This record gives sequence, C-alpha cells and structure tokens, in this order.
Amino acid sequence: MTTIAYRNGVLAADSMAYGGKYCASPGLKWKIGRLENGDRLGVSSNVVGAGEAMRDWLNGRLERTLVPPDVRAILVNADGQVFIANDGVLFSGPIDTEFCAIGSGADFALGAMQHGADAVEAVRCAIAHDQHTGGEVRVLLDEPVKVERAA
Repeated sequence: MTTIAYRNGVLAADSMAYGGKYCASPGLKWKIGRLENGDRLGVSSNVVGAGEAMRDWLNGRLERTLVPPDVRAILVNADGQVFIANDGVLFSGPIDTEFCAIGSGADFALGAMQHGADAVEAVRCAIAHDQHTGGEVRVLLDEPVKVERAA
C-alpha cells in the first residue's frame, strides 16, 4: 500500500495510489501532508480514502468514528516530536527515535535507514523491493517551503 519514512526532519513517502483490493493502482497521489496547525502527517492503509479521513478528523472536519480502524500513521508536530498510530487513531508518543517507517515497505525502509540512508533513500529502497510501494518519492521538510512571488 505504501511506505512512509521519517528521519532528521524529513518525512518522505511513495506516491503510488492504492486502488482497492481488486483494482490496479489508478495513478499517483500525496500520502503525506501538512495539517492546518502545521503538523505533518503520513498515513498508510489498505482502505481507500482512510488517509484523507484521518487528515479531516485531525483538522476537525470529520467525526473520529468515521476514520477506518485499519490505519497506520506518523505525525510530526511543529516541535519535531514524532507520534505513531498503528491500527487506529490512537497516537503513541512522543517517540524518542532516530528514524521510523510505516507501511508495506517499512521493513525495507528501516533496514536502509539502519545502514545510514536518509528518509528519501529509504523510500527509494522500498520502491525497489516492495510491490505495493511505487511512483515518485514525495517529501515534506520541517518548515513549509516559502514561494517568492514576482511583483
């Protein structure tokens, strides 16, 4: 379904969209994003739309009971603290860890990071070895990227 990795302020994920149990991937999507309060969230699930439901719940636009129970998530708050949810919406943390990963390719990503890979390289490793991880690597850094507009 996905691979999401975090290390040194970088949250990275693959972008292959999950099309459901009986459907091939319909394309690419963002699996990581910034919540309205600035926290960064990455969600993995085998339920189509679960990531969007969790984001909407954390942003206060959806009831908690409407988030499917089969979700895994990494939440990184503005202070850089890491929280993990596994099989539900209850977060544990802050977790004192150098790096972490979730999703179907998490073992590949964790192995890569154990041997010095950054979060982006770890997701690339998972793309190479996990059949449910693919597409482009997408990244969210500690601070939102500021875009200068021409006058």
